[in-house]
Amino acid sequence: MELIGEVRKKQVAAGSKSERQAVVLRTQDAEYVLRIIGGNAFHDERLEALVGKRIRVEGELHGTTFLIRTWSDE
Repeated sequence: MELIGEVRKKQVAAGSKSERQAVVLRTQDAEYVLRIIGGNAFHDERLEALVGKRIRVEGELHGTTFLIRTWSDE
């Protein structure tokens, strides 16, 4: 699956044990928490470096989380 959108940082899972600032992809239709396959679910420097950029990602959608295989600047 491929998505295109803007990478932002946002608080997710408010009020739960998983509440945190997460890197998300805002597309035209929805917003997804990003995670690189095999990467840390709570903090990944590679994702942090993408904040503020518009990117194209390829990977798998699992609920509201998008597991990234590859990405490139849009």
